[in-house]
Amino acid sequence: MIEGAFLHFKGIGKKTRENLFQLGIIDWNTAEIYMSKIPFQDSKRNNFFKEITENKNALNQNDIAFFVNKFHPEDKWRILARYFEQASYFDIETDGIYNRITTIALYHKGKLYNFTKNINLDDFLDILEDVKLIVSFNGSSFDVPVVIQNFRIQSFPVPHLDLRWICYHEGIRGGLKQIERNLSIKRPQDLEGVDGFEAIQLWYRWSEYSDKDALARLIKYCSADVLSLVKLTEKILSKKMKAFSSIDDGEIWSLLSKVEG
Repeated sequence: MIEGAFLHFKGIGKKTRENLFQLGIIDWNTAEIYMSKIPFQDSKRNNFFKEITENKNALNQNDIAFFVNKFHPEDKWRILARYFEQASYFDIETDGIYNRITTIALYHKGKLYNFTKNINLDDFLDILEDVKLIVSFNGSSFDVPVVIQNFRIQSFPVPHLDLRWICYHEGIRGGLKQIERNLSIKRPQDLEGVDGFEAIQLWYRWSEYSDKDALARLIKYCSADVLSLVKLTEKILSKKMKAFSSIDDGEIWSLLSKVEG
């Protein structure tokens, strides 16, 4: 799937890509097989095959950052298709005033991790050292810059994909909760209706009144957002790939039972 990306090549637009597909050139490998069919002048042809070599080298080296930085937005789903098993997912909540992070949830290698202000928040950066690719929803605009600000780091240390824009280019529009409803992603009933505003209130109840139930609910809500991203990714890939195998719903949501405040 990832080898079918051409839109990030110099001088390759949608029309040229479709022309290549009609000639049987559907990926980087078939381009090399049907070299004589490439309808380009010498300089463009040379650049085309040079880019194929660069991309194949990046693939052989598992250089995920190369693809995240290079791929056209319409092709970024291909990165998830290739590296789904290596992808981790995260979400943050803030105090709603100064964008100070209150809690972070991370789904990584089949486990759910939680990091909370004044408890273990700094541990988030440590676990990122083991993350190969991280996925968020609207993280390019919010989560990633807020993490950079809060942890006072120069840049985000892990290749990052924003599902909001992958959804957008697949014709899936709206906020995460709306998309969940449209795609029949059902989070546990006790968390239905909880939103970002309530998350701010829950943190206030914990920070001001030591309400442990409020903290537990906040962490569980943030965790549910993260697990929802896993299911959303599966929905997208199932649409694009007939043979895609998803994680059982019961298995993924059961992780919430282990969440503690």
